[in-house]
Amino acid sequence: MRILQICSKPPYPEKDGYALAVNHMSKAIIAKGHLVKVIAISTPKHHAKDVPQEYLAKTEFENLFIDTSVRLIPAFLNLFSSIPYNTKRFYSDEFTNRLKQIIDKNHFDIILFEGLFVCPYLDVIKENSNAKLVLRSHNVESDIWKGIANQERNLIKKLYLNLLQKRLLNYEKSIVSKMDAIVCISYNDASWMQTHTDKSISVIPFAINTLNQEVGIENKNTIFHIGSMDWQANIDGINWFLSEVFPLIKKKKEKVILHLAGSKMPNYFNNLSNENIIIDGEVENAKTFMKKHNLMIVPLLNGSGIRIKILEAMAMGKTIISTSIGASGIHYKDKKNILIADIGVQFANQIIWCLENPLESKKIGENAQLNIRVHYDSEKIAKQLDSVLNKLQAQ
Repeated sequence: MRILQICSKPPYPEKDGYALAVNHMSKAIIAKGHLVKVIAISTPKHHAKDVPQEYLAKTEFENLFIDTSVRLIPAFLNLFSSIPYNTKRFYSDEFTNRLKQIIDKNHFDIILFEGLFVCPYLDVIKENSNAKLVLRSHNVESDIWKGIANQERNLIKKLYLNLLQKRLLNYEKSIVSKMDAIVCISYNDASWMQTHTDKSISVIPFAINTLNQEVGIENKNTIFHIGSMDWQANIDGINWFLSEVFPLIKKKKEKVILHLAGSKMPNYFNNLSNENIIIDGEVENAKTFMKKHNLMIVPLLNGSGIRIKILEAMAMGKTIISTSIGASGIHYKDKKNILIADIGVQFANQIIWCLENPLESKKIGENAQLNIRVHYDSEKIAKQLDSVLNKLQAQ
């Protein structure tokens, strides 16, 4: 089977959940003996970098630059369009023409759209290819923007965000109805899809290589967060944690240290550095960073899809404290392999309990590692994906 994988960001460097998820898909396809061609959009924020030669050879990877910067005049003019500005920014004639050339020279059995932002190319692909079209849903974009709009306090911004969310919702509905099949990363997103289309919907979770996973050396009195800090949901979550949760922890545990890591860290966070808060910013290796520290926090107040960093931390045996939104879409059992808290006081108390009960806290991390082996093993999930793709091709 030959598959074209279209991405809104390069799969390398593997600095965020999207890149990790795209690579998981490519590797799973290749592992089952299929051929895959990967083309991605490079943007001002995301450039292809450190792409391994083996990956280039196996995927025929290429990327084209599109300036997706938010611009005031196009954003204003978009108010009079039915197409959401979020997705329109990812369209270019050059990328369209390159897709046509690739499709003309190759026979693809399946064309895989990695997320909503590459769907502006759906119609031109339908006109030029007989391949089965599959949306790989990383999250429900309209749900994310609904949460962002709800959090916004500025009235004018709130009105604009609500308008944007409604357009995204309508656009998302139209896209899923045009696909031959949808592959979701989480069951929560699959439930949303089922209410808006009668097309085939499958859930293929993010996979983890469970071989040779081990718990790292921990700094016992540390809390850490890692995530892309150009994503508003992460910024809002950390601001909430710093204002509503961390002060309560410091009252009980004066020597506790919070590490904040992630790319595109807003400058104002650097002003927060003190004896209790260390701003690590973008780290060279996320897994090495996570191994060094003790308790992982995921204080998300809105969002969709799944947090791949949670799965990676679970695989390392880390104890994780998350909001229910942060852990949404992940197979877990509260108080057995993760700790869930949605109120500031509860979130603080969970962390304090972990610091005061290290053996019990470690047991939760060990259960988390077992959870990954049972539900997210890469070989098991590759087989699931292969079955889904073969059934689709046979239709």
